[in-house]
Amino acid sequence: MEITTEQNLQMKNVLSVRGKFDQNSLMEKRKEIDDIMKKLGVHAIHPAVTTTFGVEKTANGPVMDMEILVPLDRDISHELAMAKLPGYRFKPLFLLANAVRLHHVGNEASLENSIKELYKYIQVRNLRPITTGYNIPQNDPEDPKDLVLDIMVGVDPNIL
Repeated sequence: MEITTEQNLQMKNVLSVRGKFDQNSLMEKRKEIDDIMKKLGVHAIHPAVTTTFGVEKTANGPVMDMEILVPLDRDISHELAMAKLPGYRFKPLFLLANAVRLHHVGNEASLENSIKELYKYIQVRNLRPITTGYNIPQNDPEDPKDLVLDIMVGVDPNIL
């Protein structure tokens, strides 16, 4: 685990969708995104980046309010507007600036501890988070113990 500051995340030609998903509907939404990309003839140039704005506990399990961001190989603003897909947006540019970045290597089980360390780092240094954490996969491991993931949290650059 490594934590660095003053990091930026920039993505171009981003397909974005935000919604409330349980585990099953999240998997369905990811398949829907793949189908849309295939229909529009575009390809992801990086694995999807996600951020979670909140989690509701329900009788059927947690429901996450999250955004899925997929950087594409070209602009699809016209095609997306013509397709009239509810909930989907095209972002020509996505920029997360002045972020604290956690670089996690290892299994998903230890990820929760790494995230706690990230927020402890932010708190101890009196940094003020201004975004949720963005999960940026660096690989697509077949074995969960080989996970490489960056988590970035935008912080206020002002020193008051």
